[in-house]
Parts: sequence; structure tokens; C-alpha cells
Amino acid sequence: MSQVKTLPITATRWLSLLLCAITAATITVFLSKVGFVQKAYSSWSAILNANPVLHYSSAFLAGISIKLLLDKFYISHPKRSIGFSWRYPPVTIAVWLSVAGLLVYLFVNTEYRTYFLDDDLLFSSLKYLHITLFSSALFVLFQETKEKAKKLGGKSWFILFIILVTLLLASGCYHTPWPIIITLILLYCFAVILRLLANSEVKKTYNESSSIGVNSDDDFKDLDDFREWFKDDSTIKSKEKLESDLQVYAKRITERLRNGGDDYEEDLAQHIALCGPYGCGKSSIVAAIASELKKPKQVKLESSDKEKLTVKQQNKINWIHSDISTWGAASGSVAHVVLSNIIDDISQYIDMCAFRALPKHYTEALKSGGSAFQFVSTLLAGPVDMEESFKKLNGVLEETNHKLLITLQDVDRGTDEESEKRLNDIAALLDRLKNEALSHINFIVAMGNEKDVAAEVISKATDYREDIAALDCFDYLNQYTKLCLENALKPNKYRKIESYKIISHRGLVKLDEQCKGQRDSLSSELKKLEIIDSHLNSFRVLKKVLRRVEQAWQPEKLMGEVNFISLMMVAAFREVYPVQYSRYQKLATKENQLLHRWSAPKSLELKIIEICKSNDGVQDEQLKQYVGHMLSIDWGKSDEANATVNPKFNYLQSVGCTNNAVNYLDRIQREGLSRKEKLYATELSDQILIAKVIELRESVEILEFLGKWFGLEREYRLGLERFFFIPDCCDDLTKGLAGFFESQKHKRKLQFKNFSENCDIELSIAWLIAECLTLGNLHEVFSFFFIRIKNDDQRASNEERDIFYLLVVEILGLLPSTSEPTNIMIFFRELNKVENEKAYMFFCLFLISATKEGERDYDCANKCFEFDISNIRVADQKLNVLLGIDSNKSLAISVDAGIEFDNAEKLNKEIKDIFK
Repeated sequence: MSQVKTLPITATRWLSLLLCAITAATITVFLSKVGFVQKAYSSWSAILNANPVLHYSSAFLAGISIKLLLDKFYISHPKRSIGFSWRYPPVTIAVWLSVAGLLVYLFVNTEYRTYFLDDDLLFSSLKYLHITLFSSALFVLFQETKEKAKKLGGKSWFILFIILVTLLLASGCYHTPWPIIITLILLYCFAVILRLLANSEVKKTYNESSSIGVNSDDDFKDLDDFREWFKDDSTIKSKEKLESDLQVYAKRITERLRNGGDDYEEDLAQHIALCGPYGCGKSSIVAAIASELKKPKQVKLESSDKEKLTVKQQNKINWIHSDISTWGAASGSVAHVVLSNIIDDISQYIDMCAFRALPKHYTEALKSGGSAFQFVSTLLAGPVDMEESFKKLNGVLEETNHKLLITLQDVDRGTDEESEKRLNDIAALLDRLKNEALSHINFIVAMGNEKDVAAEVISKATDYREDIAALDCFDYLNQYTKLCLENALKPNKYRKIESYKIISHRGLVKLDEQCKGQRDSLSSELKKLEIIDSHLNSFRVLKKVLRRVEQAWQPEKLMGEVNFISLMMVAAFREVYPVQYSRYQKLATKENQLLHRWSAPKSLELKIIEICKSNDGVQDEQLKQYVGHMLSIDWGKSDEANATVNPKFNYLQSVGCTNNAVNYLDRIQREGLSRKEKLYATELSDQILIAKVIELRESVEILEFLGKWFGLEREYRLGLERFFFIPDCCDDLTKGLAGFFESQKHKRKLQFKNFSENCDIELSIAWLIAECLTLGNLHEVFSFFFIRIKNDDQRASNEERDIFYLLVVEILGLLPSTSEPTNIMIFFRELNKVENEKAYMFFCLFLISATKEGERDYDCANKCFEFDISNIRVADQKLNVLLGIDSNKSLAISVDAGIEFDNAEKLNKEIKDIFK
């Protein structure tokens, strides 16, 4: 059976336009003969002729109305070039042909021929036509896109100006008042000036945007550069601005589209699958490809003549890009959605009126108008053959030297069942079009790689697949962290706190170490960035995390009030795992006590497992490790049942803090300190607390330290406990008591480290007191405690009692643990017992500290001191009363120079100096 021959597309197009023009002209002539039309025209003419200004205004508005009407019915397009194509002319040619047909009819008809021969009648009929044409042309010029506006220079505007003046003089010099002509010329000049200014702004914007380079790897000069990068989450439309890793995919796919495949393949349209995780840059790659296809390809000097000819032919092709999101498209209608969108996009360059179906709301309106209208609507809205429509489109594109790139995005979004049906529809469409061998219609299907079914369906339906590798974000995280911390550490007089104190595992971070790039105190903290990086697989997610961190890490918000790495880990957790984050948020409340220094290992493990369950109920091991690092959980060496949280790292200001006085997760979610109605207007600032810790360490001597410590409100002291064991926070180790806390050469540093690991503040203070005891302050220190214990008795404050008990019993070992050292009378009578040699010797040292040289004598023969205790007072009580002896009686105490006291090195040294 022989195939039916069809006319070429160019011939078919001209024939259809000619038929449209004849039909339009015939209808116009027919309407001109109708009586009510003639009557309406006469009435309207009488109104307009009554006032020339009204006639000019109507003509001007008529030109704009005609252009809007043409746009409404897709006869013209606001973005389409006004250029002309002989091979596929626009439908507006039918308008001009119909006008030409009407002019021929008028000239042939003897009734109207006198209008062409009589100058007065001709000018009176056409004297306002140039106004209509001018307004329509002016509207077209201002309707053009900015890209086309740049192509229209001053020379073109001058030529248009000369043409307009000629038309004005030729058509209106006899009948149009000169003021009207001058007004129109001035309006035209004003419009030209406005348009040229708009063009210059476009060029300026274009130059500024083209001068912005891509910041990748270590190209960020400062924090402002970083902010500009991650605040802009828009699609990148230039290959040069893509990250270097993504440029590879854009270049490879562009070459494949231009060449029609690889060298060994036939030159055919391409069906390409672009797969990658959410936010990895698929949309930017697609936009860069579309932008790159519109640029002429550069010919290499070393290329052969055949290759140069191929490039020359490729540069003649005009590419049209149609970007379509299929998210929400119902199954079974994907092909219609695709066809409708590509017709809209092609119509910006080529007239597509022949491919458009009547809009749905038009046909619905016809159906509601009665049986006759329903019949018409059935005829107008018949079935659309998709394959045939694509074949016709391909023919038009080939004839006009265009190629179409269709990018389908979000094909796997939505529920699994919905996305699977949509994917099958797309796969079926691609398969049918592949069999038609459409050489000028190309597809790129951009989709995620998380769903196995989706990847399998699209891979089978496409010819070529590109998978975007997971991006390495570590360098970005590392550099941004250092820039943010440097910004906080750098003095700034315009902030409330000029220089913030930033804590790491090894103490306060120093600015000089940041600037020199040495292996500084942040090294252990920065390792956590690798854990964050393993969960960030795209720049979009990275930018979302950095924007959220930037929003919180500001002065007057969380700068210095939370650990920066912890803040970043929480932000990443919230963005990447929203479901698991909600579970963590619920379990981190005070009621659930996820983190507590006495949390049972098994309970802690079960809570972490509950948090880290995936949507299908399976535990995510990678996420469990992430949460473990975020909360500073020690999983134990033998099994996970030994999971514990280590309170010694409370000073790190992380969400793993076990101190009940603060909840850093709440602080991060509020992005600021909470408001309180009790002791302080706001939650205690960590910056103030850290500064207070430094002040305490720089106390000149132990009594000053004790006075400052116990002079604080209890809530304030609870806040200070988090930072009591910060290592290396004082610059000068010789200043005050700083050496005791921070000196690397301290002989008993190991014991202090043990205290800090258990976060035993009271035992540490007791040990500090013992280390600082001397003959000069022994009496004052003990008097201080007895005064505090006496005054605080009514308030039932046990902290002073506990510290004094630990000092006397645990640290110095003076009394048995069953004794009551806080009872002043019992305490001194226990010391004054000869059988307890150590306590008796300590009592002697206490009396030496409480007396002057003239109030004590040393008997060398008997090796004893004789004290006048009549004037010695402890906590406003006389010592003789406490001991139960006569005030006039002196007290003789024998001494043993060989006795040493535990943890009181200075006191032991003074004993040796006394009894040399």
C-alpha cells in the first residue's frame, strides 16, 4: 500500500495562511454590508470627528488594543522576535494578506475606487492610521525582553525616528495640525530616552552579574564572600559559574546534544537521564547546558576541516529550551502537560497557533450554551494524537533550523505510588518518541537517585545516564567555621562584647593561632566537620545549613553562647533528618532526661535507637554515630550497653551538656538566651560566666578566691560550674591561682584532672584550698569557713559545710570520716588531742598562724611551742572557750618536724623551714 504524500511544511504553511487571510477578508466585507454594523460605525465616526484630540487618542489606544488582542489569541507573543521567516512565516502574515486583499477589493470595486483617486477622501480616511501603527509599534518595542533590548542600539532608533517623521509629514501635513505632529515627535524622543536608559541599566546589570565569579574550594576571601555564596540559592545559568565538579557534567552533556551522541552513534536526538541527590545541582546543570547551547561553539585551530565544518553547522542551529516540572501532574496526563508546555515555550520563537488546542475553559463555556454549542465544542476539542503532534513539531523545528531541549524535573517527587505512575507515563512517552526518530527533539530527565524503582524505569527509557557524585563539603565547612570564629574573636568596638571567648577541647581559642593556620586548639573539634560532611550530599542542603547557622551566630544572639560545631551539627541534623530530629527534640526535654550525668547506659542506648530509626523502623547506624558525636556519647569498649555521657565536657557548650542549669538545644532553637522572671532578666550569658571563671583563677590568693566564689548567688555558681574546669583559659600562668588550674608542669595535675573528669567542684575547691594553705593564711581560712557556716546555718546551705568537710577529712586527713568538723567546738577539741599526732601538729600550725612573734615561745629542749591563747578568736569566739580551758593558762603543744600533710605542699615546706 503506497504512502500518502503530503505537501512540504513551507507550502502547507503559506497555503493555510492564505486561506486564513481570504476568510478574514471575506468576513470583513460581509460585515461591512450589514446594516447595524454600518449604523454603529457611522455613530462612532460622528463621535470621534467631533473632536480631533479624541480621534487621535482613540487611534493611539486602538494600536495597543490590536497588539494585546493578537497576544491574547497567541497570534503574536510578547517575547517573540518581530523578525520574518519565509520558510515558516508567522500567522500575522495572514493579517497583512487580509488587509492587502481588502485593498484590492476596494480598488477593484467601483464604489470605493474614488477614495484612491481623490486625495482629500484618501487622507480623511487614513490620516489617523499612522497613529495606530505608531502606538502598536511603540508597544512592541517596550514589550520586548531585556535580552532583545540590548541588541537595539542608537543607530536603529535614529532610523526609526526618520521613518516616523517621514510618515507624519507625508500623511498629515495637509490635515494634521503641526502642534500635534511636534507633540508626537517629542513623545517619541521621550520614549527613546527612557528605552535607552533601560538598556544601559540592563547592560550594567549584565556586566555586574557576568563579573561575579564562582567561589569554590578556598576562593572565599572573607566571611562576606561566603555569605554572598550561600545566601544565593537560585539556579546557576552559566557553566562558568558552576562548581568545578559540576562543570564536567554540563560540558559532557552539551557536547552530546550538539553532536547527536558519541562519534560512533548516528546523529539523533538524545534521551538523557541526569540522576543525583536532592539539591546536588541538577537544575543548575540543566540551566547551564541550555545557556551553553545558545552560545556559538569556538573552533579550535588544530581542528580538521571536517570538524570545523561540523562546528559551523552546529552554530547555525537555534536551541529552544523547555523546562517542565512534572510534580503534581496526574498519571495519564503527563504527555499532555509536556506538549502544552513545549508549545508555550516554542511560541516565544516560532508561531505555534497551528498546534494549539482551544483552551479548556472555552470548551466548557461552549458546552453550557446548548446543544448547538456542545456540538461545536466537540468538534473544536477533539482528541490529540501525541506522536503525530511531536512529529509535526519536529518537522517545524527542522524547517526553521531549531532544536528543542526538553528537561523534565521533579519526576520522582511525591508519594511512591504517584511518582511511579508518573515515571511510567514518562518512560512510555520517551519510548514512543524514540521509535519515531525525532531528530530535533531532545530530552533530559532530572531525578533523584534515592528510589530504586525510579532509577530503573528511567534508565530503561533513556539512551544515556549521568550520575552526579556526592559533593565533598568539608573544605566549605572548615573554612566557614574558621572565618566565623575569627570574626567572633576579632575585636570589634561596635559590638556589645568586643571580643568573644570561644571554647574548644584544649581551652579558649586564640586569634593568633587562627590567623597563622597552625594546628591549634580547634583541631579536635574540626574533626566533627567530617561527620557533618558525610551527611551533606549537596550544595543546596549545605547552603540551607549555613544560612541557618549564620542567622543564629550573630552578636546579641548565639555568638559565643553555644559551641559553633554543635550549632552546625544541630542545624545539619534538622535539615537532613527532619523526622528523627523531631524525635530527638521530644526526648531532649527535662521530663525525658535524655542527657543526664547519671543516665543509665541501657536507657540512654534505647533512647538513641528510638531517635535514629529510619522511616521503615530500621536503625540507621550512620545516623546513630552522628547523634553520638553530637551528644558526646561514649559507647564503651565492650558493647553499646555501656553507653554514657561524659560530664567533663560540659564546658564545650554543646547539646551534649549534662548540666541541668542550661539546655543548649533550647538555646539553639530560640536562637538566643531565654527570658527569665526570677533572678536575672535573661538566661545567664556564657560569655559573662567564662569571664568570671578567668577572674576567679586570677585571684591573688585563696581568701580572695573564696570570697568571690561564695559571694555569688547560688544560681550564678551553678552556671559557673559548667566552665570551672576549662583548660588553658588564662594567658599568664603566674597571675594569681591560674597556675594551679592550668600549669602543665603541676605535680598534681593528674589528680586535678581526675576531679575534673568527675566534675566534682567541691572536692576540687577543697584540694585548691589545701594547696594554698600557708602559715600566713591558715587561721584566716578556717575562720572564714566557720563564719560562713555559722551565718548560713539558718539558710541550710550545705556547700560550705561540704567543702570544709572534704578539706579536713578527705584532703588533709586530719579527722576520721565519722567526725563532725563543721561543729567548731568539736573540731578544735579533736585537734587538741595528743594521741592524734597529725591533727595535733596541724593545731600547732594553726596557733602559729593566729599569733604574733611575741605571743608564742619555742622550747628547744622539749621541742614544743607555748602559746598565749587569751586573745585568739575563731569566728568571733574565744579559743579558750572552745577548748574549755582557763583563759589565763598558756597552751603548750609539742611538735614533730617529720609530719607531713597530704596535698598541702606549701604548708609542708614551711614546717621544714621552721624546724631546720
